[in-house]
Amino acid sequence: MQQARVLHQATAKAARVFTGFAYTTRHSWSCARRVVAKAEYLDKGENPRFVVTSLTPEQWPDQPLYEKFYCARGEMENRIKEQMCLFATALHR
Repeated sequence: MQQARVLHQATAKAARVFTGFAYTTRHSWSCARRVVAKAEYLDKGENPRFVVTSLTPEQWPDQPLYEKFYCARGEMENRIKEQMCLFATALHR
């Protein structure tokens, strides 16, 4: 977050920094997992996000995994929810 904060202060624009690391829980996971972290600093403050994945860095480097794979999936899920809401609204009429 410190790097993102410094970039934001220098540019007065939203700043994002990505990194990946291995993480393991004490009990619930059987092995270490890859985590991709997004440290984002906006005018309103910090906006950290974390994605746990089984995809390797060779398949998907940190930033593309977050921006192109994970965010695209979330956008697709939002479109599906919108369609469900339209369908539910049509049924209520």
